Amino acid sequence: MTAAAAPQLKGRNKFPTLSLLVVLAAGGAVLALFYPPVRERLDRFQYWTADWRTVLLADRASDTHKGVVIILFDPATFDGNVTSPIPRDTHAQVLRAVDAMHPSAIGLDFFFVASQGTEKDSAIMTTLHEIKTPIVLGAIDAHTDEFSDQQKAYQAHFLAGAGRPTGYIALRYDPGHIVRRTSPPIPGAPFQESFARQVALASKAKLNGPGASSASMPIAWVVGAGYDTQPFLTVSARDLLPGTSAERRAPLAEKVKGNVVLTGIAMPNYDRHDTALSVWTDDKMLGVMVHAHIIAQLLDGRYFTELRGKHLWSYLAVVGLIGLGLGWLVRGRRASFLNLSAATVILVVIDAVCYLALRTVLPFMLSLYVWFAGVLAGQNLRLIARWAAARLRAPAMSELSPKD
Repeated sequence: MTAAAAPQLKGRNKFPTLSLLVVLAAGGAVLALFYPPVRERLDRFQYWTADWRTVLLADRASDTHKGVVIILFDPATFDGNVTSPIPRDTHAQVLRAVDAMHPSAIGLDFFFVASQGTEKDSAIMTTLHEIKTPIVLGAIDAHTDEFSDQQKAYQAHFLAGAGRPTGYIALRYDPGHIVRRTSPPIPGAPFQESFARQVALASKAKLNGPGASSASMPIAWVVGAGYDTQPFLTVSARDLLPGTSAERRAPLAEKVKGNVVLTGIAMPNYDRHDTALSVWTDDKMLGVMVHAHIIAQLLDGRYFTELRGKHLWSYLAVVGLIGLGLGWLVRGRRASFLNLSAATVILVVIDAVCYLALRTVLPFMLSLYVWFAGVLAGQNLRLIARWAAARLRAPAMSELSPKD
């Protein structure tokens, strides 16, 4: 072996310590997914990217959704005054007016946890007994602890007297206090069906598909023209009170007939929530509007499923292994297609296709995370393998070299 060749061989036989450290770091990064603080940080980005995907790829309504109409008790209902709680005799008048328009079902997005006096209580109770339209009442249960035992006792008495189907009214919050999913029933709680599902059942809708139960699932938000995040016909209860002209009610009656009607409250700073759609508008959504979205997806049979449990980890393992394999195989200029920017574009396309065609929500941020870890590990494992191969060839080359 010549003097010039010796340093070259020695350079090739130098162990790639940096590559080993990168491989260990990539493996540690993947294992860190099982460490809650790391997972929580990734989930924040995951939710953010998922919210933008939800807005951009949400189901569309050409104008307003045809299945749900919302009647709101707003300040206009009370001549510009902020009124809370809503007087039950006024509510009863509105319910009778809606009943005359022949909707498929009426849902009352209200809690009944305290008396308003004999006269008002009697007005609403009589109405609940007499009108023909199927009515569903909302209720509190173990989803919230803000109500006293006395209020719960009153609710139980009121609901028993009403004799109408009841569902729990509860919104599920993800980190950031944002509503993205439906709230599941609590085992052992008195109400095992959600308010939204009870309303859909009362309307005689045929509930099919993976989201037909009250189990927690992604809300299949629907947006209207111009990305309108509240694409439901919304009417002030004022238009249904005695004294409103028949000419004014006639167009509304046509739109109410055969559809679900929800009554709710729209007073300032009352019952408003951030949702997945808030990333687009920054506006908070009324609770009754959230329930309208959930009922609409039940009526339409529009559901999304998520990868969870072993299916989630199997998917991430496949993504990571593909990244590992390509990182090992692809070299030179072609390796640039494996970098973070290109991988982001590829995964965005895959994510969008699965969302639109398969109605499946993929964990985009986690996919990108394990892909990048896999590519780095593959590229550096190849360097370590090359070093090992050079070490194995070195003795043979030494034997074949002429002696000095």
